[in-house]
Amino acid sequence: MEDETDQEQLAYFRFGVISPLLADELDRTLKQRLSEQAERLWVFPDGKLKRIGYGTIEHWLYDYRRYGIDALRSHQRSDAGSFRGIDEQLANAIDSVLADHPELRTHAIIDHIRREELLGESPPSQSTLYRYIKANRIAEPPTNTQERRSFEAPYAGYLWQADIMYGPHLPKRMPNGRTRKHQTFLIAIIDDHSRLLCHGQFFFTQDLATWLSCLESAIRKRGIPKKLYCDNGKVFTAMQVKKIAARLGIEIRHTKVRDAAAKGKIEKMFQRCRHSFLEPFLAIKKPQSIEQLNTAFVQWSEREYNHAVHSAFDDTPIRRFMETASHMRPLPENDVALFHVRCNRTVKKDGTFSLNGDRYETDPALVGCRITVSYDLQKPRSPYVFWKDRSYGKASLLDPKANCNRRRRNG
Repeated sequence: MEDETDQEQLAYFRFGVISPLLADELDRTLKQRLSEQAERLWVFPDGKLKRIGYGTIEHWLYDYRRYGIDALRSHQRSDAGSFRGIDEQLANAIDSVLADHPELRTHAIIDHIRREELLGESPPSQSTLYRYIKANRIAEPPTNTQERRSFEAPYAGYLWQADIMYGPHLPKRMPNGRTRKHQTFLIAIIDDHSRLLCHGQFFFTQDLATWLSCLESAIRKRGIPKKLYCDNGKVFTAMQVKKIAARLGIEIRHTKVRDAAAKGKIEKMFQRCRHSFLEPFLAIKKPQSIEQLNTAFVQWSEREYNHAVHSAFDDTPIRRFMETASHMRPLPENDVALFHVRCNRTVKKDGTFSLNGDRYETDPALVGCRITVSYDLQKPRSPYVFWKDRSYGKASLLDPKANCNRRRRNG
């Protein structure tokens, strides 16, 4: 059976409205039956529910009696596509401006025509002028000639995508003990092959410390990826990130500047997060702390997002990830300093070194040595000391008063 066109569907719908009126009835007049049809609600072919006016139904009835079913189709006007309000002289003036100055905006062209008094004694309406200019403006070729193709990583862990999304404002305890509402940020990492949410967490800041914390959590849960894809944000291009990636053997790739479409997969995940998690969660049970928000987010991501069938491959992200998870490289458990920020310092004669405005004590045997200090940005006051690849343990924050009564070792 051939598909019916929209006009045919509309014609048969109209016939269904008037068909009860075609036969004569002795107990009711045609006027009464027309009124009954006009009072009903009708479901149109487009699914909309409407009433139909008395005069409209009567018009359909007499048209059908005279010309048959063809009369119930909506016929296009004979002057469709023409602009009756624009005469030949005005049309030529507009066409001339469009040809000479194609970069001008529509309102500028109309203002020019009006200033030159070319609208005539009976000027067309503003909407008519806009429609005419739009219809006759030469279409410009697309400026974006960049080739873009859909891609997918061949296996789990081959490519991860990372990005940051603005979250809700939540109360944050300040140093003075008071609470103020602050913007939150969701930092998330997904696996390109499986769309698995490797890790995501809300923070009050979007700095290097929070990014490294999220990256460490994702790698400790899912393994070390081969490549990491992110934008050119300051936290993603920091030298410390490059050093950590080099230690772990991760290739970092960045999108082109202002090319948000290149991160379509994680942007889609953010969209789903807003619609399926944030909006209902904030409406029903607004969190009172960022800890509550993160607890709920972990439950949503692990129970719903990672276990819901994805339309792109008709499978769940967690199952697709596990199918090729053998490619993932495990993270060494004994190296706690893999994600630490590292810098060099010289140990002074009193056995101390400076870091982030504080002074720390280390082994006196390192006096005068150029040491490597490794520390977690989330816990900057717990630095570890290394010299020539040998660990000298954790340095202690200097306490001058305690040292006043501490016995010193003899040289």
